[in-house]
Amino acid sequence: MKNMSNTTLLKKYIPEDLLSYASNFDLPEEFLETDSDLIVLVLKSKALESDEDKQNWLNLLPVMTEEQIYKLKEILIKEKEKLDEIDEKYTEKKRNIRQKYLLRWQKLGYVEKVKELKEKEEQMKSKEDQEAEDLLNSL
Repeated sequence: MKNMSNTTLLKKYIPEDLLSYASNFDLPEEFLETDSDLIVLVLKSKALESDEDKQNWLNLLPVMTEEQIYKLKEILIKEKEKLDEIDEKYTEKKRNIRQKYLLRWQKLGYVEKVKELKEKEEQMKSKEDQEAEDLLNSL
């Protein structure tokens, strides 16, 4: 994406969070205008690891048949759905682990508070006993 019209197209059709990354690629303008969601899927694909792989697929788009484009899009959508599903699964697991440890910490905090109260209670009782004994001795 070298010229100003391409930058304008990028801003118009590519999500803001991908603009900087997308500007590193030579994107086919006709696909930016007609099928920008496919370009976004290619750019976000984890299966296409390197930027070179992504650029190669972007270069192929103009020569692909509609069926090939449809199949590519379908594959990339399935990949995204599976990754989202995995992310959701692990997000739920992380949430459960945090909850479990939060409960433990809260329980420990509760146990500590009870322990502190008992110690203060014992100190007060000991102080009262000492004051009572001192009072008795002074009589």
